[in-house]
Amino acid sequence: MSQSLFDTDELVINMGPQHPATHGVLRVVLKLDGERVVDCDCVIGYLHRGIEKLSEARDYTQIVLLTDRMDYLAAITNNQGYVETVEKMMGLEVPRRAKYLRVAMAELQRIASHLVWLGTHAMDIGAVTVFLYCFRERELILDLFEEYCGARLTYNSMRVGGMPQDIPSGWDTKVREFLDLLETKIIEYETLLTQNRIWLERTR
Repeated sequence: MSQSLFDTDELVINMGPQHPATHGVLRVVLKLDGERVVDCDCVIGYLHRGIEKLSEARDYTQIVLLTDRMDYLAAITNNQGYVETVEKMMGLEVPRRAKYLRVAMAELQRIASHLVWLGTHAMDIGAVTVFLYCFRERELILDLFEEYCGARLTYNSMRVGGMPQDIPSGWDTKVREFLDLLETKIIEYETLLTQNRIWLERTR
């Protein structure tokens, strides 16, 4: 039997656009040699929410809540980016306390977002326990957000010129307590993943 019967030509196919467990639709253009992936080109940007068009009929304050929905794992960060852009255009000086509060909330949002990434990444690879642990700590951050603005996902937490309200009494102490706790939990994530043979094999 001739070897040429088993030779394959490279094949270019589309994988997607799809929803790979993240709310930004992804298309991957794959180049295959049989079952072996030779090359891939990731094409992002298929999800358009029409924020610009919706904003045309709203004033600056009404647009803040639309920025929550651009990325629900970074709603506060999107609030901050938007209001600071408007403030810069208008030449507004924000009170120092509001600046500090914005940074603290954006950093908490960043940690919460990273916990979702680490948890879902580990679960996709087969480490379900890490997912449960990460979401355990994320819930504590969402509790802090809920105490501040009443919401756990889309916060509408900033205003052009400052913040809609000051932090509740004792909120800053709870943030410090959470950060102290998180330091110990990171050790747990490291213990479960960093030297985990399955995780190492699948990421390599």
